[in-house]
Amino acid sequence: MKKNQALVVVDVQNDFLEKGALPVPVASEVVPVINKIAPLFDTVVFTQDWHPQNHISFASQHEGGRVYELVDVSYGKQVLWPDHCVQETVGSELAPGLDTSRCALNIKKGTNPELDSYSAFIEADRSTL
Repeated sequence: MKKNQALVVVDVQNDFLEKGALPVPVASEVVPVINKIAPLFDTVVFTQDWHPQNHISFASQHEGGRVYELVDVSYGKQVLWPDHCVQETVGSELAPGLDTSRCALNIKKGTNPELDSYSAFIEADRSTL
């Protein structure tokens, strides 16, 4: 790798693994790949969904809300998700076996209960950094 390149490891958390609240098929297979390539980068950054229990994206926070339903919120359309990656829970933890020893920065996102976040750079309202 060239100097000044970073590896950004996005949301490799228990709730996104095969048996999590929002499972991704074969998600755990990325762990050994990340562990293998991380030493090739000058900088390794991890992101984590880190939601409060009352997060706006949770179907449980909308009366009659159904998982995967699309609803209107102050910043536009919002997909309603099952409760996931709730702060300080096992589901919010990084995946087992993930080597974090090279982590230069861990960005916890989705912390504002009234605003969803799909990016480490900008919130779902497309204006909040």
